Amino acid sequence: MQGDDKPAIDTAIAADRERAASNLRGILAIIAACASFACGDTLMKLVAGHLPTSELIFIRGVFVLLGALAACAYLGAFQVLYRAYSLAMAVRAAGDSAGAWSFQMALARMPYADLSAIGQLTPLTITAASAIFLGEKVGWRRWSATAVGFLGVLLIIRPGSSTFQWWALVGVLSVLASTVRDLATRRVHPAVPPPLITVFSAGLTVITSLLVAFGGGWDWPSLPVFAGLVCAAGFSLLGQWCTIVGVRSGELSAVVPFRYTIIIFAIISGILVFGHFPEPLTIVGILIVCAAGLYTFHRERVRRAEALRRATGQP
Repeated sequence: MQGDDKPAIDTAIAADRERAASNLRGILAIIAACASFACGDTLMKLVAGHLPTSELIFIRGVFVLLGALAACAYLGAFQVLYRAYSLAMAVRAAGDSAGAWSFQMALARMPYADLSAIGQLTPLTITAASAIFLGEKVGWRRWSATAVGFLGVLLIIRPGSSTFQWWALVGVLSVLASTVRDLATRRVHPAVPPPLITVFSAGLTVITSLLVAFGGGWDWPSLPVFAGLVCAAGFSLLGQWCTIVGVRSGELSAVVPFRYTIIIFAIISGILVFGHFPEPLTIVGILIVCAAGLYTFHRERVRRAEALRRATGQP
């Protein structure tokens, strides 16, 4: 009997190793995305006072779109264009565009580190949403970690602080939009490559920003501002691709908590570029959120190990 069970045990072990490897690839991709987004956001904040928000989003969006189109042509992604036409793709593009608008409007008017701290709601909302809408199993321990992380975010954006203002609510709106975007990404056909997904999202963002920009007049950017927007587009493009790879590679409840790493990059940027030092309570809240995210990943590893033991009949 033991010999008959060996193929099943080997299959279970191989599947578990593949799942672990996929989660690791997703985590590394999410961290790379956070670093890229932080660099792009820093540039966008630096040029925010020189042009209207619609023009900033339009110019950056055009270069993101051109980069995505070039990548699609190089990779032959247009051969699967027919698979990209879906409700999931439309919802993802809408969520991405709404997130870009709301985030940039808040970024121009808030300290970057504070806005990034608000963005730490995203791993919490996605962890909950992945259980509710995608059917991923999230036990009471990870639900508790999510609740603790949410309390940490409340400590960061505590009422009465400089963060708790109307523009902070716009930052929360960008979190909700990002949640919709990432959930929809999981529903896009797996044969659709990241550059092609980016084409749809960037295209919608370019269209909406162009309509708003021409409706309110057009101001031509200076060369330094234009160069900053081009570089920001490059970082945005890299960040989007890494995000798509991340949420596709691993389970959302495992990889998403590592989005908290963007706050580390945001703090460094805030200190070195904008001279903004987070308050002590903000640091405490950040540590709570990071701890909650790490514990969530730990529980995911424990759950996977328990499932493997049950599959192999080990005690």
